[in-house]
Amino acid sequence: MILWSILIGLAICIVIGMPISFGLAAISLFIFFESGYALSPIVSQAVNGLDSFPLLAIPLFILVGEVMSAGGIATRLVRLASALVGFVAGGLGQVAVLTSMFFGGISGSAVADASAVGSMMIEPMKQHRYSAPLATAIVVAASVVGIIIPPSIPMILFGVVTNTSISQLFMAGIVPGILITLGLAVTTYVQSRKNGRGQPFSVPELFAALKESLLALLLPVIIVGGILSGVFTPTESAAIALVYAFAVSFFIYRSLTLKRFFELCIATGKLTGVVMLLLAFASVLAWLLTANMIPQQLVVSLSAITENQFLLLLILTAFLLVVGFFMDLTPAMVILAPLMTPVVVKLGVDPVYFGVLMSFVLGIGLITPPVGTVLYVGCGVGKVGMESLVKSLLPFYFTLIALLALFLLFPQIVLWYR
Repeated sequence: MILWSILIGLAICIVIGMPISFGLAAISLFIFFESGYALSPIVSQAVNGLDSFPLLAIPLFILVGEVMSAGGIATRLVRLASALVGFVAGGLGQVAVLTSMFFGGISGSAVADASAVGSMMIEPMKQHRYSAPLATAIVVAASVVGIIIPPSIPMILFGVVTNTSISQLFMAGIVPGILITLGLAVTTYVQSRKNGRGQPFSVPELFAALKESLLALLLPVIIVGGILSGVFTPTESAAIALVYAFAVSFFIYRSLTLKRFFELCIATGKLTGVVMLLLAFASVLAWLLTANMIPQQLVVSLSAITENQFLLLLILTAFLLVVGFFMDLTPAMVILAPLMTPVVVKLGVDPVYFGVLMSFVLGIGLITPPVGTVLYVGCGVGKVGMESLVKSLLPFYFTLIALLALFLLFPQIVLWYR
């Protein structure tokens, strides 16, 4: 009864356009009244859901991405990517894919990735005879890498709501992130090789770009290297990365003013408030589900269908793909991760593996209509229509689904570090 109330309530929220946070609050109140619970746990569970040190990493990583874009770090990464792969056929497309990997290794956000890389790369690609939809499609598809390559905001959310090691999630995302980048690079080559090369290969230009971007390249090294070596936690790495990005942008590159930095802080605070409100009410729902033993009931129900791990993951993956069409990644993650993870763990699936898989599947949802957030960002930045963009994205969808199938068939690709 409770599970159906939640699902029907969420469906109504999506149909009428109500913000998911308010919908979760309304659903929680309805279930509390219907079940005869005291209302006091609503406040305590909402506060407890936000009382987590790792959650501080989310606003810090968002702000790091904003500082990178405004402070000149991102433009230097673009120059390096251009020097490395710009000479390949369809070179500017390859540059966009590689830049997305660099940027994703710092911001941890697909939306920030698409916005920053799109604003720098789409216009130059248009000038090199790329159609506007194809140029935008390359940037939009490559943004998915930003939530798999560590650091990853969705993985932080997954780790917090399921009590899974965030450091292990980050480590597990490295190889899949590289494979996704390579897969998208190949697809980009096939789609754009007729557009020629972005620039001829030049060793002096490569060294000049490397020298100019050296300080920028140290940023992902600090973030990922520090976490994986155990020197500091993901939250501490985010704080250190922010201080470093600000120092480089303000004192060395001199591209960032204090006024602009404060504007970025305000924008980050607004975005963080949306995420935290969502997480607070999702924590209340998670408590309700646990108190009523919903995960255990789901284990019994799914076990009646199949006890095969692969088939179970196939069913859940198909379900998450459908969810991704109609719900944004963040609410889907905070609502479904606490519900699904106990189910898959009971049947022997590694929670770290499932966390990476879930992030990737919901990441694909970010670039699929009708709700795909990154699609709308791409349409705005690239000045293209939704229909033409989706049509240009079709080959990239096939590539991402093929990679998803690969990760399902060979879990050791994700769990490579064990």
